[in-house]
Amino acid sequence: MSSQTTLPSRYRQSLSSLRRDATQAVKRAMLRFGVVPPPFHIQIDITDRCNFRCPTCSKWKAAPSRGELQLDDWSTILEAIRDVPLLRKISVTGGEPFMRPDLLQFLELAKRQGLEIVLITNGWSLDGEVLNQLESIGVDRLMVSLNSLRASIHDETRGKPGSHARVMRAIEAWRTQPRTIDLCLSTVVMEENCGELTSLVRFVQDKGLTGIILQVLGAEEAHYPFVKERRMPPSTSTWYAHNPRWVRSTDVLRQQVHELLRLQQGGSPLFNPPSQLSNFALYSEDPDAIRRLPCLGTLSRMYIDPFGDVRVCYGYPPVGNVLQDEPRQIWRSEQARRIRRDSRRCTRLCRMLNNNL
Repeated sequence: MSSQTTLPSRYRQSLSSLRRDATQAVKRAMLRFGVVPPPFHIQIDITDRCNFRCPTCSKWKAAPSRGELQLDDWSTILEAIRDVPLLRKISVTGGEPFMRPDLLQFLELAKRQGLEIVLITNGWSLDGEVLNQLESIGVDRLMVSLNSLRASIHDETRGKPGSHARVMRAIEAWRTQPRTIDLCLSTVVMEENCGELTSLVRFVQDKGLTGIILQVLGAEEAHYPFVKERRMPPSTSTWYAHNPRWVRSTDVLRQQVHELLRLQQGGSPLFNPPSQLSNFALYSEDPDAIRRLPCLGTLSRMYIDPFGDVRVCYGYPPVGNVLQDEPRQIWRSEQARRIRRDSRRCTRLCRMLNNNL
């Protein structure tokens, strides 16, 4: 392929990287001056249930959730959030969203409201037929978890034998025909896979996938079951010191990050802001230094849990319920304002997780 053919793609990816860093700079300025925009993004955790047993998550450790909202309730919610100014995108996640038998109907309702939909899944339920259904609904993007190109590592870190094979099957099903739905991968960076991050990026390129995003390892309490907890449970300040998956091969990670930034600059579809990638090694080497970085998580994203409760940060209790309160009032409420103020003093390491960017 000629350089003239590849240049536009490289140019677009470089611009995307610059735009992501510029977005973070704007958010830091808004945080400093107390400016709160409308939520640009709403994340809907449609269920607590999951068929995986990931050691990096605690959702599956709770009893099966009861009382999750029904489809009629979600229809009311989707109509309400449609009127939020500037909102165009929702992420649908869990747990595992495919644990809900009415997921496709929910997605149809969301698409009727004119929303861009990102569906986040572990990939277990994806095959050619399901991909065709999602495409006919108009789902815009799939984010599928893949922690390693090695089946043993992926299956172990996802707590589900055979999950690697399912993801690979989904990738091949996506590639069998031209698609209007994007397919992206999501990878949690751990000791077991920190040396293959560039290989994963090249895999995405070779397969023609839309992109990949890397996520640092967080405390398992950061992914807690809403049915059991009103807010993120406390964890020891040095939880990482006893976590076997914490990256200790920091020289390897630093080399990988250097190459990742080079690949990104050259047009590889790596979605992380360059400034975040640059902090990956520091996060593993000196977590206390990361605690000094500002958390931007309360500024532009609203979270709705399986029961309709609304949070501006997973680390704090709900600030309202979208079935009872108007979303714009919840976002501007005194409770939300107080959490945004208090979050400036928060030192949790979850400030490095992607939903806080």
